[in-house]
Amino acid sequence: MARSHHPTNSDGNPQPAEGLAIDGSAIARQLTGELFCIGCGYNLHGLSIRSNCSECGMPVRATILGIVDPHAHELEPLFVPRLTAIGLNAWSIGAMIAVLMVWVLRLAEVLRDVLDSTWAPSYASWIGIGGLAVSMVGGFTMIRPHRNIHRLEAVKAAFGVSLYWVLIFVYSAIYRGHDLSSPSPLLDPGASALDRSVLRLIMFGLVAGIIWGFRPQAVGLAVRSIVVRTGRVDRQSLLAVLAALGVAAFGDVIHMVSMFTPRGISDVLSIISIVLISLGSVLFSVGMINICLDTLRLYPVLVRPGVGLSDIFETNQQKAARAEEM
Repeated sequence: MARSHHPTNSDGNPQPAEGLAIDGSAIARQLTGELFCIGCGYNLHGLSIRSNCSECGMPVRATILGIVDPHAHELEPLFVPRLTAIGLNAWSIGAMIAVLMVWVLRLAEVLRDVLDSTWAPSYASWIGIGGLAVSMVGGFTMIRPHRNIHRLEAVKAAFGVSLYWVLIFVYSAIYRGHDLSSPSPLLDPGASALDRSVLRLIMFGLVAGIIWGFRPQAVGLAVRSIVVRTGRVDRQSLLAVLAALGVAAFGDVIHMVSMFTPRGISDVLSIISIVLISLGSVLFSVGMINICLDTLRLYPVLVRPGVGLSDIFETNQQKAARAEEM
């Protein structure tokens, strides 16, 4: 195939064909919208895409590649962006508070058993209940954040919100009931061991149901971030949390089985159950931390709509309209 020859300029670079010449001023005019430098936040409005940031020297092209989302205008606008962002964070952070308060109670138990401490933070369970209430209120904002939510997804999210009422009751029964009546509820729960394990299994099931109900909305909000959608951040925190719940629940099942086995086998099964419950609890907590971090990062993405190409460059229609005005 014959190769076409293009004229070159004095520097040896190809010259654009007649009628397609582009100079720096033309490109600068095309950068018509507000674009903030990814390095320092300086407004790059009016600069050429071939130039650098006037403040920090970051290439304008680097900011475009890092921030501009070609599919931004395909996303359905949120009804109330700031309220949705706050609700998403309340949903995750409230749940994290409830988890942290359980760790406070377990720490107090270990200190009592090992160091003969008298510390008994009964207030921690109340704070945990308050965290669940905050999470539930945040969940209300996620039922239908925009009009493109399918009816089934909205029903699932509403079902997830309804499960909070039962979850708060079960959480209270465990950590304000059984745990206050037993000096060592995890290591030596005594006569309430079976009841406590059953309640924990119910609690795990409720949390799994809440995650199942809210996952479509949570994922839908997360993909509004170009970093998530392009695969530069690959997190499956909600699935990891479900897996961790499964490990802890399996530990409780083994603990229940150990109550009906001979003493030698029962001791071994009890040790295995404590290991699995502890491991599942740690993994669950790590997953919740990741979810909280993700929702915090999503806050500015949800509050400020994504920057599309048409937001910073003139479209052909805009160019034609400007040409007619001239």
